[in-house]
Amino acid sequence: MTELGRLSGVFFEPSKAFADIAERPRWIVPVVIAILFGLTFAYAMSTHVGWEATVRQSIASSSRSAEMPADQRELIIEKGAKAASVLGWVGGIVGPPFFTLLIAAVLTGIFNGMLGTELKFKQMFAITAYAFLVRAIYTVVLVIIMYLKPPEDFDIRVSPFSLGAYLNRQETPKWLLALAGSLDLFTIWTIILLAIGFSVAAKKLPFTKALITICIPWLVLVVAGMVLQSFQ
Repeated sequence: MTELGRLSGVFFEPSKAFADIAERPRWIVPVVIAILFGLTFAYAMSTHVGWEATVRQSIASSSRSAEMPADQRELIIEKGAKAASVLGWVGGIVGPPFFTLLIAAVLTGIFNGMLGTELKFKQMFAITAYAFLVRAIYTVVLVIIMYLKPPEDFDIRVSPFSLGAYLNRQETPKWLLALAGSLDLFTIWTIILLAIGFSVAAKKLPFTKALITICIPWLVLVVAGMVLQSFQ
């Protein structure tokens, strides 16, 4: 398949596209696309919302913020905004390849260790990179929503496509907010694409078994997030 055929095939003919990706595991194009969209999001945050407003919003939601002296809170916000302004841009560049590498490495170990598949890391990395193109669509829609809203109403902490977006952040327990925030349309879409890709690459691996295997580490992360949020 051509590169354009792969990019469109991931969304319209995933089985065919991932079979080609597994056979010829190129990954440069999807990683570059992810970086470009990551930088687009960082630019939108910088120019429209502002890092200080984002940090202030996060500090205000903490149960400990009410106990802080005002001058200490402002100092934390100032330092946090400076750090976020750097990390936002660095994350846009480093984040996509790093997380693709991390997830591909973990899933390679799980699939080969638990299921006895003989998938190569290069295959897993390429499949993960293409499955993560869903995040590019998410970024585009999120930036559109960002510019349609007043800057003070945009909340980066919760996806507008998750159940968490429909819960009251003040009255809902934080562990429940974390759980609801994890049930995100684009996250579920990505998991399904990963399952299709790995089952196609392994050839004899059923889609359902691949899906369950991917959901295991994801559920561990969800539970860990719920536990961490309950202590904040």
